[in-house]
Amino acid sequence: MADITVIGGINIDIEGAPFEKLVYGDSNPGRVSMAFGGVGRNITENIARMGGSIAMLSVTGDDNMGLGAKEHLQKLGVDVSMIGSLSGRTSAIYLSILNSEKDMELAICDMDIISHITPELIRKYSDIIRRSKVLALDGNLSEEALCYATEEFSDMPVFLDPVSAAKAPKAGKIAGRFTCIKPNIMEAEILSGMEIKDESDLKKAAGRLMDMGVEKLFVTLNRDGVYYRDSAGEGFIRPKKADIVSATGAGDSFSAAIIMGMVEGMDTKDIAAYGMAASAITMESSSAVNQNISREEIERRLAYV
Repeated sequence: MADITVIGGINIDIEGAPFEKLVYGDSNPGRVSMAFGGVGRNITENIARMGGSIAMLSVTGDDNMGLGAKEHLQKLGVDVSMIGSLSGRTSAIYLSILNSEKDMELAICDMDIISHITPELIRKYSDIIRRSKVLALDGNLSEEALCYATEEFSDMPVFLDPVSAAKAPKAGKIAGRFTCIKPNIMEAEILSGMEIKDESDLKKAAGRLMDMGVEKLFVTLNRDGVYYRDSAGEGFIRPKKADIVSATGAGDSFSAAIIMGMVEGMDTKDIAAYGMAASAITMESSSAVNQNISREEIERRLAYV
């Protein structure tokens, strides 16, 4: 059985970028790209490319892109036996339109299908999940699914990627049930229930989360690196200079590195460094998952983190 089970979303990402200034109410010549995405799916692919033993529980539609996303993970060695394809349904889609400066102008996110990852579906696979060493949850899950999973699998390490500030409140009441959480500053504010203005506030917020029951905490700080904390200590790891092509997906590879570190029993500081190296590799690619990411490449970069 897989060492790691990820429960979360699989998206189809569609992005349109105009060649010239975006004109509303008209058809704009440009370039359209499609890719497999979703926080849970991205974490899963990263772990597979890092050599991890990984299974995923999710749902897609029975459309070609959804079936293709499942097949893609399977070819990477992921156990996809818990990924269902719902008849007559469209897979989750994130549709974004960029402006001429390559910034997102507007987007439509159709994630309704993820509501089908219910407590009942998770319960169906509980015997398989329980054989994993770590369970990872994607903050796109419903509050009911998050509550059920953390209660049902309270006897095993559970990791949470909150995904966004808009979705973090779903985990606010149960933050202490997670063994490990990787929020950014805004998500940490929501989960801890306090505003974070400086490093002193950050440490107080971290203390609150630790008092709730969190054992390992990694707060990502964008260009300032990461703050890590456990019962043995705390610290910051600052990033080195990097050739950034795109920051998209960097957080997902960081989460993957944390989960790998948990499975392998690494200490918290070393996991933080591992995550920083993984993120640096991801940002060198325009894709959400850099196909060149691997355990060997991460370890080679560790000397430069």
